Amino acid sequence: MATVKRKTVVLFLLPAMLVITAVTLYPLIYSIWVSLRQWNISRPWYGNNFVGLNNFSRILTDGQFWNSMRVTGLFIFWSVFIEFVLALGLALLLYKEIRAKNTIRAALIIPMIVCPSVIALIWKYLLNDTFGVLTLLVRRLGFENMHWYGDIRTALPTMILIDVWEWTAFLFLILLSGLISLPVTLYEVARIDGANSWKLFRFITLPLMKPVIIIALFLRTLDALRTFDIVWILTRGGPSYRTELISIFIFKEGLHFFNVGYASAISLILLLVVGVIFYFFIRITKLEL
Repeated sequence: MATVKRKTVVLFLLPAMLVITAVTLYPLIYSIWVSLRQWNISRPWYGNNFVGLNNFSRILTDGQFWNSMRVTGLFIFWSVFIEFVLALGLALLLYKEIRAKNTIRAALIIPMIVCPSVIALIWKYLLNDTFGVLTLLVRRLGFENMHWYGDIRTALPTMILIDVWEWTAFLFLILLSGLISLPVTLYEVARIDGANSWKLFRFITLPLMKPVIIIALFLRTLDALRTFDIVWILTRGGPSYRTELISIFIFKEGLHFFNVGYASAISLILLLVVGVIFYFFIRITKLEL
């Protein structure tokens, strides 16, 4: 009877599995095919000549590619780190019974559900050099006029600030769910033995939350890796390539300069990086579980 049920489930899911395989496998194979060619779609008369691994070898000596990888690494590290610290603090605070807890939770989620392009426009006006609210506030405090996303010193930190504002709620929800699922009896026993709040956090909360923390960091890291909308609307990767994330670099190569062969090669390298990150987090998760 169980075998019949399994076969029925497999037959029921088979069409969906075939569609998903086709939708994911075909673009991957096509990307590999394109990456092996010198193809500029703005000049179709040149054709798409086979160049082998030339596009991949070009990556090794492309300073702009390595700059975009460095900028992406800095962006991901500081964004995820700050978001995690804030989210953990908020989760520990709102896990307790405090006044207006549900209202605060709902308010924290709002930035996450707003369209990224809308968020970019909101922050574009908030940080405007002439009439931006935050710019005027900085002037009132006696500081010099800030060119938030137009200065090479502040452009990347500004992008990180906006990302933190938008996505802290994502980590907050995951960590809060993990805290709620922890067994209360362990805390009651520890309090009877005289444990204070710091010891409860260090020896009970943090060890039990490690799997949840790892999964949350993994999901947020992959999500930060594909950041595009807000940075593109505000800076286009400038000034002086200080905010040119790898997603923006690929977009420029593929859809501005129309070098689809080179853009495909970079995309496959990025896919490899994602695979390495995935393998790394899976190994850590297995060790913790």
